[in-house]
Amino acid sequence: MDEYLNIVFANNRMFEYFRSKPYDTIGLPFGRAFFCRELRNNSSGCDKSKNCFNCGILNAMEEIRRNNIPIENYVSQYCFHWNNHYRIKWFQLNGNPITYCNRRLFALSFADVTELKQREIQLRKKLSLDLPTKTMNKYSLMEAVQNLLESNGGSYRFTIALIDFDNFKEINSRYGHITGDEILKVFADISRRHIRKSDILGRFGGEEFVFVFNETNEQQSTQILKRIHEALESYYSKTLEMPITFSSGILYVDNTSYSLTSCTKLLDDVDRLMYQAKNDGRGRAVSGMGKTLFAKGL
Repeated sequence: MDEYLNIVFANNRMFEYFRSKPYDTIGLPFGRAFFCRELRNNSSGCDKSKNCFNCGILNAMEEIRRNNIPIENYVSQYCFHWNNHYRIKWFQLNGNPITYCNRRLFALSFADVTELKQREIQLRKKLSLDLPTKTMNKYSLMEAVQNLLESNGGSYRFTIALIDFDNFKEINSRYGHITGDEILKVFADISRRHIRKSDILGRFGGEEFVFVFNETNEQQSTQILKRIHEALESYYSKTLEMPITFSSGILYVDNTSYSLTSCTKLLDDVDRLMYQAKNDGRGRAVSGMGKTLFAKGL
């Protein structure tokens, strides 16, 4: 390619892979020759669309051009369309600056590593989850909350809730650990049905879970937790003699009334509210609004 990412030469394997015609592509920008998603409805060349700065191929070329040195094992995602369907592939790029007929050109070789990349993504996803409940694990949970605090220029508005199951050691002792694990799985499934995709749910440890309700006040969040509690209590009301309840601390957070720099302090504050709920009799929530009863008959 030349410095504008126009195709000077491509081997037959490249044309076969993208199912394009060699004689129709020479001289075209790379993205137009090989069906870049960004250029499908745009007659301009590479580096002209507002999303081109995300293009790994363009960035790889820029690195060679800027430093005038080869690149090795540069992994890049490429989104293109074929037969009216969008495809996503991952390529490992190797590249060199070259001179040909007194022209400064750039040679790139492509190796399809899509399958390996997909395995890596799946592995990372598994490593970020608490496998028994399929919720976020503690590490990914705290990372997500910290990112929320730092996003949008530090402008945030959400309610965080820390819940802990009541008398869970007694439940495990009475019904066995398999039943205890099943209760946590059922709780996670019920919770996912009551929260939105933009909300966060993670296992903080043991029988403790954290909810983050984005753009939601304490009253709305408390009602969501109450519905989850009622659904869980109802689920086991006919199969277990012990009531299945949890207690929660709930805290509304925004950048104007609650200033902080880390999620650690935030979780400490909501943890204190949760223990207050425990001390007040369990099966309830404590928030800035006061106390809310979850469990029936308490």
